[in-house]
Amino acid sequence: MKKFLFFVVITFMTATVSAQVVTSTSFKKAKSGIVWYIKAGANIANFSVDEGDGPDAVFGYNVGIAFDRPIGSNGVFWNSGLQLATKGWKYSYDDVEEKLNANKLEIPITFGYKYKVNDDIAIDARVGGFANYDVFGKYKEKYYGEEESCNLGDLEDYDRFSAGLQFGIGVWYQKLNFNITYQNGLVKQNEAKEKNWMISLGYAF
Repeated sequence: MKKFLFFVVITFMTATVSAQVVTSTSFKKAKSGIVWYIKAGANIANFSVDEGDGPDAVFGYNVGIAFDRPIGSNGVFWNSGLQLATKGWKYSYDDVEEKLNANKLEIPITFGYKYKVNDDIAIDARVGGFANYDVFGKYKEKYYGEEESCNLGDLEDYDRFSAGLQFGIGVWYQKLNFNITYQNGLVKQNEAKEKNWMISLGYAF
């Protein structure tokens, strides 16, 4: 419960900062510097374990809204936003199959540098962290033809909160953005940590 409240506080703080940007008396100046964009894409999600073979990757989606805010005028910026992402893992051995699908509400906070190749094209790189919380999802187990499932909230030893480090690279063409991000979880969820590749396309508005 404490971790969920902590995540809610982070979400509230991000929303507050965003609102202050929009309602600032220097809105005209901020508008020309801050880049807001919507994005959507695919995830290749997995978990790592301390011992033994790890699970197989699963494919999911990500969709959200984000912004890049310049720090000075030399190409340095910080980034945040809010997205919904599907992550998880699956095990298959003998006649047993286990699969976990988690739909996570996620907030990234990164710092980066954007290099303008010309008036239309820019390349950026960013590094920072993320925090997320499983808002809904399922764990399924198929055992010799019989299938059982439960909500993630009912799964023992599973922490619905997660956080970790991430880095990414992106390419801008005018208002279009292509981004690749890697996430390395630091919080154990059922004795495992999430590892994710995320690919997204964005459009600035």
